[in-house]
Amino acid sequence: MRCYLFTSSCSLAVFFAFLSLVAGDEQSYTVKDVGVYYESLCPDSIRFIKNQLVPAYDTVKDHIRVTLVPYGKASHKRNAKTGDWEFACQHGPTECQGNMAQACALHEIQNKEPAEKVQQLSVSLVGCVMSARNPASSVPQCAQSVGLSQETKTSIDQCISGSKSKELLVVNGEKTEALNPSLTFVPTITINGVTSKEIQNKALSNFLKLICDMIPQDSRPDKCSTA
Repeated sequence: MRCYLFTSSCSLAVFFAFLSLVAGDEQSYTVKDVGVYYESLCPDSIRFIKNQLVPAYDTVKDHIRVTLVPYGKASHKRNAKTGDWEFACQHGPTECQGNMAQACALHEIQNKEPAEKVQQLSVSLVGCVMSARNPASSVPQCAQSVGLSQETKTSIDQCISGSKSKELLVVNGEKTEALNPSLTFVPTITINGVTSKEIQNKALSNFLKLICDMIPQDSRPDKCSTA
């Protein structure tokens, strides 16, 4: 099942204007904020994370700040009677559980692990989960395999089993709904908060080259030459 086509009307001129803008400021040009808006059971999300983000990460990790946002084409609302948050996800209730579990893991890594390890552990955890046979239920096993501290693992388990998981998914929903242009394809990739058809296509087909092309020539990692 496809996760819908990207239909943004952003033009090629907009994309190159974006590249020119960041090229003018070498510091912001060197370190880029990469947003990944995805779903735990979306085949396109799984392909991007397994085949693009994770393989490229070690090469460009010093040049990017990655924000992972599991939610995608979901929706949420409060139950009028109970006040509880209720979610509907593109690939069903199991995906909602998977999104919540990853939201918990990312939140607890951010708050419990050493700052210098947060990005690496976050990408490793999500890469492990999205490569698993059942991504919706693999967060606890992957938390163990990527080497999270016992405190972090315990906090993740408590988050998943409690109401905090729903609150975190609501926050992810708000971040996703704030995208401009609006999300129409999952995963949606942003660079410094910007997305367009060109960025999207380049990210999905060759994420390493997309990032390498934005790094000044004299600062590019050696592997960029083969991207």
